Amino acid sequence: MPKKFPAAMGGVLAAALLVGCASEKAVKDEFEKLDNKEFEVVYEVAGTNVKDVTYGVDEQGKAATGTVDDPGLPWKKKVTMKGVATAPSLSLILGEKGGEAQCVITVNGKEAKRATAKGEFGTATCVAASPSGHGS
Repeated sequence: MPKKFPAAMGGVLAAALLVGCASEKAVKDEFEKLDNKEFEVVYEVAGTNVKDVTYGVDEQGKAATGTVDDPGLPWKKKVTMKGVATAPSLSLILGEKGGEAQCVITVNGKEAKRATAKGEFGTATCVAASPSGHGS
């Protein structure tokens, strides 16, 4: 014999569906608020024999990259970014004579990522998460 679905459960289900539809707009509004939230990113490179630095930037809400050949060391760049899906990134390549260098990403004043490159044509890459939506 099949079990009967209590009438009270049907009412609870209908109420949950109504609340879900009403909260969809609230979720969308909250996402847009977080996606427009700006944050400060500081990129830093220090060490020896760095030939190339590539870093992420936000140009009018679209991800792009900047590149510096043979940067003077230590090198530092501050950018403002925004968006939940924005991921600050920084990479470096050492020259043929080798060396050692570090890349560091700081987001809103807190170190988010650090990496080290060593040796001939050594590379280091840092990628940090957006703080949007994490209470930062």
